[in-house]
Amino acid sequence: MARAQDMLDEAIALLTDASQNDLADRLTAQREKFFFTSLAGVPLANKTKKAATKLSADGSDANVAAVADLVSQIEDKADAPGTVLT
Repeated sequence: MARAQDMLDEAIALLTDASQNDLADRLTAQREKFFFTSLAGVPLANKTKKAATKLSADGSDANVAAVADLVSQIEDKADAPGTVLT
């Protein structure tokens, strides 16, 4: 299983290619957080990578909203009290 940061890197690249720079920037800000260096971040990173892949193929509002929701979940979890930065 790939590390969560690797999956986020793939998602960031896909979002950048799809001209979703705001979402890519938001993910970039989260990728170094402790949450994603552990296995705890892997499922959410994987969902984000899959959603970004779908978005890169179809830039519909629904796909943008799906990725934005996942990015918000990442931000909420990674910025929760007690989360340690690497």
